[in-house]
Amino acid sequence: MKGSRHAQILAIIDEQQVETQEMLTSILRKRGYSVTQATVSRDIRELKIRKVPTSDGKSVYCTLEKLLHRLQSLPIHFVCLQ
Repeated sequence: MKGSRHAQILAIIDEQQVETQEMLTSILRKRGYSVTQATVSRDIRELKIRKVPTSDGKSVYCTLEKLLHRLQSLPIHFVCLQ
């Protein structure tokens, strides 16, 4: 069950912007998972999911892999100070 729930959490945060643990808990319950916020909190920690800012000022959950991909796509500017 835990592995299935973890896979579902990863799918959810990939499909939509999840701002809170409560929101993620609600989505999981609608998909048939019997979870508490404490369970979701542990899952988030185990999956190494982090909150990241969006361009519209919100913070959403993101996997480290997706975050790395986002960082790699940013333009990098080098500044030399003399």
